[in-house]
Amino acid sequence: MKPSIVYWTGSGNTQIIAEAIQEAIEDLGMQCESNYVSDVTADDVKDSDIFFLGCPSMSGEAVEEYEFRPFLDDLLPHVAGKKVVLFGSYDWGDGEWMVSWNQEMIDSGAEVLDRYQIQWEPNDEQLANVKEKVTSYFKM
Repeated sequence: MKPSIVYWTGSGNTQIIAEAIQEAIEDLGMQCESNYVSDVTADDVKDSDIFFLGCPSMSGEAVEEYEFRPFLDDLLPHVAGKKVVLFGSYDWGDGEWMVSWNQEMIDSGAEVLDRYQIQWEPNDEQLANVKEKVTSYFKM
């Protein structure tokens, strides 16, 4: 299974989650890079079997609009029938951005395995939980 991790972060919290996902995948003996969204294009990752997509909640409970949204729009035609895990951090609100994003992925034909929304900076327990779940996706 070929995984891809692509994320955007403002405060660094979503990057911490991305790094935990990468570590879990590498602990399984698989090669996987964690890519900041401006460093890749949808074409670079479109052939992946499982996508780990990360973006925090931004203005008005939405994904970041200048870098992540254009990448996501380019990727959506390639997610049908593929596994996706969404992740991100938030400061306030109730996580509506993740609900909307999840529905957008489902509407595009993706199989959303899970979504991690973590308020503020992730703690060790939350990161251990993320790693455990990531490991389980490759044992399915």
